Amino acid sequence: MLEKLFELAEKVAEGKEGIEKLKAFVESESVVRKSFENPFRRSALIVSGDRPKHLRKVFQREADVIIFNVEDGVADSNKGFARLLLRKFLRNVSFDGSKEVVIRVNPLNSEFFWEDILELLPIVPHAVRLSKVEKPADVVVLDGIIKAYELSAGLPENTIKIQLSIETGKAIERLPEILSASDRVNVAYLGVLDLFADLGLSQELTKSSHLTTYLKAKFVSTCRAFNVSPIAPAYQDYTDLEGFEREASEEKELGFTGKMCVSVKQVGIANKVFSPTEDEVEEAKEIVELYEKALKEGKGGVTYRGKFIDQPIYRDALNKLRFLKS
Repeated sequence: MLEKLFELAEKVAEGKEGIEKLKAFVESESVVRKSFENPFRRSALIVSGDRPKHLRKVFQREADVIIFNVEDGVADSNKGFARLLLRKFLRNVSFDGSKEVVIRVNPLNSEFFWEDILELLPIVPHAVRLSKVEKPADVVVLDGIIKAYELSAGLPENTIKIQLSIETGKAIERLPEILSASDRVNVAYLGVLDLFADLGLSQELTKSSHLTTYLKAKFVSTCRAFNVSPIAPAYQDYTDLEGFEREASEEKELGFTGKMCVSVKQVGIANKVFSPTEDEVEEAKEIVELYEKALKEGKGGVTYRGKFIDQPIYRDALNKLRFLKS
């Protein structure tokens, strides 16, 4: 069925078939919607909704998160086609919980937002990613819309999460209030290029500057304080895989949990960078075993390789071991 859909979509995109045929394509009533079970978001692959060729194998990719985009990257004249194709595609696909399915919609104040919501919420994605958020009220409005939809569709509350694109100076300054505006918020993405453009700063500064490091660190610490996963910005030069890996490694040290990917080739690198090494996992196993043994003996800590291990280090070791279960 999906192959027929993509063949039809390509003909519509080429002007060989009318859009009405795509509108008439059947939507399954029996697809499964499992919640996102992978606790990690090492790689977030973004795919434009108007590219049938890119959509064909998207669920075969190794990305932890797949973001279906109808905002930047989709021309205004193509947004209607992108919405329709994504709806027909994702209404005929089951979500097994191994990948987080996210729909990136246009900003709340754009002419496209409402059509995005009407067409794409029935997909029941794991999350809706709102672009160019600037104030808590933006999040509150989206939360209310999703809540109303869940009630009308008979879905459990908080089935659909909210993810945020932080791309302006105002958003950075208001980040604590924005992240706490809804319990649905679970991920935030930092858009450095848009942020620097908004601040009137040269794009060259995004590559390596004290300001870039400061803004990234501020973003990460605020997200983590509110239990929101911070995702690092996209690396636009998709042919420079060494540069991508270098930047991702620096961002891991800053505390990001994963990175945006604009190319399939970036996905494997992001997964490797944001996963603990084999040595780290083995060390974590030993720390957990020793610490839990010490607790049973009534001790508050234990020495491991010359270091005193207490609760924070034990919790860090547990977090690393979660990768073995994912």
